[in-house]
Amino acid sequence: MKTFFTSLILLISFHVFAQNKIYFTEDFKELPNAETAKYYSIYEQKDKATIRTTFYINDTIYSKDNYSNYKKRQIDGTSERWYANGKKEYLAIYVKGKQEGPQTRYYESGKVKRIENFLNGSFVDGKCFDENGIEIAFFPYYVKPEFPGGEKAFHDFIASDFKKPNNSFGQVIIEFSVELDGSLNHFEVIKSVNKEIDLAVIKTLVKSPKWLPGKIDGKAIVTKHKLPITLHLFEEKQKKIGRTKMEY
Repeated sequence: MKTFFTSLILLISFHVFAQNKIYFTEDFKELPNAETAKYYSIYEQKDKATIRTTFYINDTIYSKDNYSNYKKRQIDGTSERWYANGKKEYLAIYVKGKQEGPQTRYYESGKVKRIENFLNGSFVDGKCFDENGIEIAFFPYYVKPEFPGGEKAFHDFIASDFKKPNNSFGQVIIEFSVELDGSLNHFEVIKSVNKEIDLAVIKTLVKSPKWLPGKIDGKAIVTKHKLPITLHLFEEKQKKIGRTKMEY
């Protein structure tokens, strides 16, 4: 009898979880209610898997993803997206969180836009098509923004300009955006050592040459990044950055 009631409670919990709507902003930050929401999601439990279905606020389907481990956001199965007009935008297959097989994107008309093949999460090859279905030169769907000369050149720039106050320890993390024109903006201190160091890092970033902006499907986009800088004591004649690694 105890086992029966335990199972019943779990069943009710899953049902309630599936029925509850979680609301989100346009950039998918969770909201307490639907007042300013652009999307909402409903979650369904099946054995150990979770199916997340997201809708535009007008109840038109936006996406459907199958997770084998939702806590780790590990997709296992299909991942689908739809345009606001109800036409499918995207279909991909994942195996244990890695893309496998063809990924297909569509125009709002329903015609195929691009097909990319993946093996164990790695891109293999692909094709792009115009709106008339004619194959065109392939270009990557996502291009991350880049400092002129690459990541090493960016680290060299930081090391040459950043003036570390003496006797400084710890790590500072600054978040910033790369704008459509490649300029850096919207600086935010995620982890602070002290205000002096935080400001010194931001002043260096402000001086940065313009980046090559990131792109999605050939169009420039605004992207956010985090720059962690770990500070160490240096000899007076040899000041440099201890450890830097960009996060995308």
